[in-house]
Amino acid sequence: MVPQSVKEAVFNMQKDCKRSDDQRDKGLPTSIPEVERINNIQYGNDPVWNLLDIYLPRKRKGKVPTIIHIHGGGWCYGTKETYQFYGMNLAKNGFGFVNFNYPLAPDVQFPQELDNVNKVFHWVAEHGNEYDLDLNNVFISGDSAGGQMAEQYLTILFNDEYRQLFGYKKPHLTVRAATLNCAACFLKIPGIIQGAIKAYFPPEVVAKNHERLNTEKYMTKNLPPIFIMTANHDMPFPHDSMIRLDGYLMAKGITHELHIYGDQDHPRGHVFHIDQRDPIATKCNRDEMNFYRKYIK
Repeated sequence: MVPQSVKEAVFNMQKDCKRSDDQRDKGLPTSIPEVERINNIQYGNDPVWNLLDIYLPRKRKGKVPTIIHIHGGGWCYGTKETYQFYGMNLAKNGFGFVNFNYPLAPDVQFPQELDNVNKVFHWVAEHGNEYDLDLNNVFISGDSAGGQMAEQYLTILFNDEYRQLFGYKKPHLTVRAATLNCAACFLKIPGIIQGAIKAYFPPEVVAKNHERLNTEKYMTKNLPPIFIMTANHDMPFPHDSMIRLDGYLMAKGITHELHIYGDQDHPRGHVFHIDQRDPIATKCNRDEMNFYRKYIK
């Protein structure tokens, strides 16, 4: 049973995020000539939440390297429509982009959102060839809560022991690299799970899933290269998570890069990279695409 105070926190977060996102994206086109869109493909049993879009460069020769993106929103907000403009920009620049919905808290609790991420990866492994997706060159991306799930699923894919905790099977595709954008990692730190986040991580679920939530413990040198991004005015939790993760991966010898965008005169905040009108976001996204290109085989 989700407490009323948590439900109110979720409602307020959803309202505030939608207002901000609508203002940011007002007037942007939902189709552009450089990109082919295939919308609302059902990847699971739920006809509302198990839907994905695929964006492809219209002028392509054969299969294209593919980004599977996990949207953010504090585990209780967001849809693929929120990320369509961001995804089309990456597709315009030569990538396939898989953009999907997943059910949100408080209707689901950990690890049910991650279960849907797993469904998407298996769907792509089974059907990607039908849409010119290069299953030999797949990249995982996520921001905020989606960044946490990207980190977690990446670790699941590359650590058999950790994957067994979830009972997942490994999909038949090859992940070459990942990007974690303003990601919310290190969930085991006391005091991190509070407010609306408790709708997805209530205390009894956290207690039951202690080891599953200890993602960083299972990160090893087997992981592919990781691009870590935050901003100088990011929210404290994700900002500190990215700085902490940089040091953590460095100590473990895991290949990665840390990028911090914005400065005193041009500050940037949480998930600024989604803004298609922001020149610093444009640079960040270009940096990430160039990072992917280094690892295409």
